[in-house]
Amino acid sequence: MSKKQQILETSIQLFAKQGIEATSIQHITRSTGISKGAFYLAFSSKEELIKEIIDTFMQQFVADIDQVVTSLIPASEKLQNYFAAHLDLLVKHADFAKMYAQEQMHSINEDILSDLIVYDTLIDRSLLSLFHELYPTHTTDQSADLLVAVKGLVRIYSQLILFHPYPHDTKQILDSLVEKTEILAKHSTTCYITEEMMRIPVQTDKLATTPAHLKAVVSELLSDEHPVLIQESFAILVEELDQEFPRQALLQGLAANFMTYTPTKWLAYLVKHYTHKKDA
Repeated sequence: MSKKQQILETSIQLFAKQGIEATSIQHITRSTGISKGAFYLAFSSKEELIKEIIDTFMQQFVADIDQVVTSLIPASEKLQNYFAAHLDLLVKHADFAKMYAQEQMHSINEDILSDLIVYDTLIDRSLLSLFHELYPTHTTDQSADLLVAVKGLVRIYSQLILFHPYPHDTKQILDSLVEKTEILAKHSTTCYITEEMMRIPVQTDKLATTPAHLKAVVSELLSDEHPVLIQESFAILVEELDQEFPRQALLQGLAANFMTYTPTKWLAYLVKHYTHKKDA
C-alpha cells in the first residue's frame, strides 16, 4: 500500500471517530507512522486530504448509482438495486459513511461543500430518471416530492445501520424501502416540493467530458499501479480520443472495463456520458 493510500485510510478512521475538526495532521502522521514531510508530499493541506477522500468515495458512488439506473433490467429491480447500492456503501465504507453523516457542514470549506452538492445533485438526477421510468404518469413536481421523501427514508435507515449496534436484516430493510416508495408513489396526492425547488445548476470541471479532460483523468490515474487490463485500456482510450471520430462501441466497451475496477469507476462514468453526448 502506498503512503498516500495509508494516509487516506487512516484519516477516514480518525475523522469518523474524532470528527474532522478535532483531528490534526499530527494525529494522522502519528497514527500512520509517517513524517509530516511525507504527509505534505502526498497532500498540500488537510483540506486537500478531505477533498480527495470525498472525491474518491462520492465519485465511485455516483458511478455505481448511474450503473444501476442505466442497466438493462426491469425498472422494479432497479429500484431495489438503487437502495442496495446505498446499503452496500454503508457496509463497505462504514468509517467514511460515519464521517459523512456526522460532520457539521460549516466545518467544511466552500469548495468541498460545492463538490458535495454536485455529487448529491448527480445522484438525484439518477433517481429522478428512475422515477420517470417507474411512474411515467407522474408530473415533474410529483417526482421531485417523492425524491425528497425517499432520500429522507434512506437517511433514517442509514443512521440506524451506522449508529445502532444491533443486528440488521439488510433484505428486510430493502423490502421496506421499496414498499414505502411504492406506497408514496401510488397514493400520495399532496406535493410540497417542486421541480423548480430541486433544480440546482451544476457547474464544475469535474463533469467535463472533453477528450482533454478525460486524458487528464487517465494521466492522474497512471500515477498508481493498476492491473494489466486496466493499463491497456488506458492506452486504448487515449489513442481513441485522439481520433477525429472516436468509435462509440469501443468507448462503451472501455467504460465497461473501467466500471469493474473501483479506482476507475469515475472514469467509466465520464467516458459513458461522453459517448452519450457524442451520440446526442
